[in-house]
Amino acid sequence: MGRHRYLYLITKNKALGVMKAGNSFTIEPMINMGSHHDEHWPDEWTAVTKDGKRSAQFEQTLLVTDTGCEILTQRKSGQPWFMDQIAEHYS
Repeated sequence: MGRHRYLYLITKNKALGVMKAGNSFTIEPMINMGSHHDEHWPDEWTAVTKDGKRSAQFEQTLLVTDTGCEILTQRKSGQPWFMDQIAEHYS
């Protein structure tokens, strides 16, 4: 998006160790048209950028298995929900 590509890794988990089968975690990228600086609304859930520009946030939950990982939140179609909505709208 835009003219520059930035990657920020922000994590609050400072635990040491290796994930093992049975552990789960989420990947929650937030794509912003403006600043990457964010804040939460008083509901302590809604995240927005401090500059108020448009953003999108997605989440996947993964389960570590003996052979790798399983994406627990993957839809049967393999596509995100909004892609199905776009396809329905234009078909």
